[in-house]
Amino acid sequence: MILAVLAVWAEPLTAAQPASDYDAAVSARREGDLPRALALFDRMIAANPQNSDALVQRGYVYLALGDQQQAERDFRAALAVAPYYEDAKAGLALITDRGSDVARGFLIAGGAFSDLDGGATDWWEASLAAEVPVSREVALGGRAAWYRRFGVEDIEVEGRIAAHPSDNLWLRASIGGTPSADFRPELALSAGADLRIAEGPAATVLSLDTAWQRFPLQEVVSVTPGITQYFGGGRWWTTVRGIGIVPSGGDLEVGVLGRLDYAPEERRRLFVGAVNGPDTDLGIVTRVTSVFAGAELPLGNRWSILPSLSREWRDVGADRTEVRIEIKAAF
Repeated sequence: MILAVLAVWAEPLTAAQPASDYDAAVSARREGDLPRALALFDRMIAANPQNSDALVQRGYVYLALGDQQQAERDFRAALAVAPYYEDAKAGLALITDRGSDVARGFLIAGGAFSDLDGGATDWWEASLAAEVPVSREVALGGRAAWYRRFGVEDIEVEGRIAAHPSDNLWLRASIGGTPSADFRPELALSAGADLRIAEGPAATVLSLDTAWQRFPLQEVVSVTPGITQYFGGGRWWTTVRGIGIVPSGGDLEVGVLGRLDYAPEERRRLFVGAVNGPDTDLGIVTRVTSVFAGAELPLGNRWSILPSLSREWRDVGADRTEVRIEIKAAF
């Protein structure tokens, strides 16, 4: 009964629709005339099975009618069209009494190889990362990475916390470091937030990340603001991020990153991007220009492979080409 009441009065925010049967169906659902709402949504979906707004709304009708199985089918069908449609995720959360993707755990293991120009010694890297939900709003995670560069090895560890205190706000923080560091940070602190200012398949998200790192050679403070805009029914999104880095005793260095993602369905994603700006990968600030591309491809119900390729040109040091392969398990 409680679930039915929530379903009737929940107000998923939808993309703009023309004044038509859709508006009449939404009004019928709000007024509790569920048979009429269902008939209208059925007709719309029969005419256009890719209508994610109608699928989400019909899912809430089925929830109010007590048909959780059919409601779940509609929410998942909407996510197949618009993988980041938050109202469909909220509907699934009502069914499962769990949060959205923030409350799902994962494990990622992989490595990278970098071919350096000019005969410089190639770089190697291996890492293991995990995140585990401790409640609907909070998840804890960590990462350990091994680096080999120029014949020197560093092992870096990091602990993370992620919180989702409201539907439109995500928070994160981390602390980490490298014992006996040669080029990775001896100590690193970071904090960030995402704020969704527009919902639905055309969502807009503002981001801000800050970090302080103490390297063997210098300390570095970085600030990274950004904006992400979804379009194409939520299957496409573009991200632009500013980069600001201040080394100890130095001047502000600025740059920009641009990236385009495409997710035709859940756990299937392609991305491409470019960046020009300061970088601290070796413990010193240097100018870097890079282009990159990658993907997430499902290997089954829980497993995915994440390949990526990048090319990097440095003002100081050797240019390089990096190949990265990671395996992700969701639970």
